[in-house]
Amino acid sequence: MPYSVLISVIALIHFGFVVFVIAGGVLAFRWPKPIWWHLSCACYGVLIMIVGWQCPLSDVEAWLRRQRGESVVPGEWAFLDHYVWPLVGVQGTEWFIAVALVMAIVVFNFRAYRAVWFRS
Repeated sequence: MPYSVLISVIALIHFGFVVFVIAGGVLAFRWPKPIWWHLSCACYGVLIMIVGWQCPLSDVEAWLRRQRGESVVPGEWAFLDHYVWPLVGVQGTEWFIAVALVMAIVVFNFRAYRAVWFRS
C-alpha cells in the first residue's frame, strides 16, 4: 500500500514537471521571474529527449514498482510509455515523436518568451 501511494506521488510530480517543461513559458505572462527556472527545466527536458538520458523521476518510479513486486525494466521514455503514449495511440519509440515534442517545446515557449520580452 505505501508503495502505491509513493508511486502515485512520483507520477504526479513527474506529470507536473512534464507540463512545466512543455508550457511553463506561459507563466512568464503573469510572473516573469520563474522564466529562468523554466528555461533551465526546458533545456534539461529537451536534452533528456535528444541525448536519451534517463530522467531521475523515472528511475525512482521504476525502483518503487520493483519494490512493490512488479517486473519493471527501467528505460528511456518510461513515464511517457506508461502514462501518455497509450492514451495517444503511439508507441513513443519512433524518432519523429521526439522531434515533434522538442519542436513543440521550443516553438510554444519561444512564442511565450518573445511576447514577454517585447511587452516589457
